[in-house]
Amino acid sequence: MKRTLLVAGLAASSLIYAQNAAGLVVHDTRNVNDLPSSYNHEVKAEFKFRDVVGVPGTGNYSGMLTIAPWFDNSGDKRHQLNFNNGGIFYRNGLSTDTQWGNWSKLITQTSDGKVKIGNDDPNTNPAALLRLYDKNDVMMEVANSFGVFQVAKAGCDGCYGGLTGDTVLRNLGKTHNIIIAQPNNANDGSTYVGFQDAYRGTWIKFLNNGIAKFDGKIHAKEVEVKANVWADYVFKKDYQLKSLDEVEKHIAENGHLPNIPSADEVLKNGINVAEMNVKLLEKIEELTLYSIEQNKQLKFQSDKIEKLEQQVQSLLSIQK
Repeated sequence: MKRTLLVAGLAASSLIYAQNAAGLVVHDTRNVNDLPSSYNHEVKAEFKFRDVVGVPGTGNYSGMLTIAPWFDNSGDKRHQLNFNNGGIFYRNGLSTDTQWGNWSKLITQTSDGKVKIGNDDPNTNPAALLRLYDKNDVMMEVANSFGVFQVAKAGCDGCYGGLTGDTVLRNLGKTHNIIIAQPNNANDGSTYVGFQDAYRGTWIKFLNNGIAKFDGKIHAKEVEVKANVWADYVFKKDYQLKSLDEVEKHIAENGHLPNIPSADEVLKNGINVAEMNVKLLEKIEELTLYSIEQNKQLKFQSDKIEKLEQQVQSLLSIQK
């Protein structure tokens, strides 16, 4: 019974002591930047001038927390956290180091779930949940053992291959390909990668069925169009070339050349550039055949006229 009461009393006293344990004492060492070797087997809180410990951020003062779990390098490094108006910063060092490592800023999230990376950002409340800022160039990388993909804002002409203010996507490494992949492989035209502006909406679409749609003009130095057929079939012996009388009748009845779409069809459906080039060449080759035939007729008529002239001259000579 006595042993039970003793155990109960010790437990109660331990609980009371735990509830009333004193916090860390903050030491005023504002003018000292102690080396890593000054800390051993301790967790120490200190009040510091920010410029004395060389920590980034804002404000004159800072609070610093040092964790030194061991007395030499076998227990690895000492660790320091510095808290000031510019954020939370971290550095470390071995007990034998003649100076601490460089300060790194801890990334923190605001109460509304936003994260900012970069120093001296003039935008204190950006719209983005994640913001990367630098006064000059800013660049983000996704990397693996084969290369690096960069998303950058150029801060000068020529930076990242762009002009000042340009947004640049750049792939460096084993290949320089940048692929935009659509997960929809149904080949049904239901999804696309597009470019849009506020005036005309999405005006370029690359659909998942291999079709590209442009609601605007295309300016190019050179365009190569693949065709499945070419109009040289016109020159084959079995090609049924319409007579000019038949062509004239078709134009009178339909208002356009044979095998050429009407104006209404073109305005409604547009044209296939490759197919239309074939049709236009077809007409050129037909015109060539018509010209060849007319040339033969003209030559035949010219020969006939020449013979008639010779006969007339002969008759005139006899009469004399």
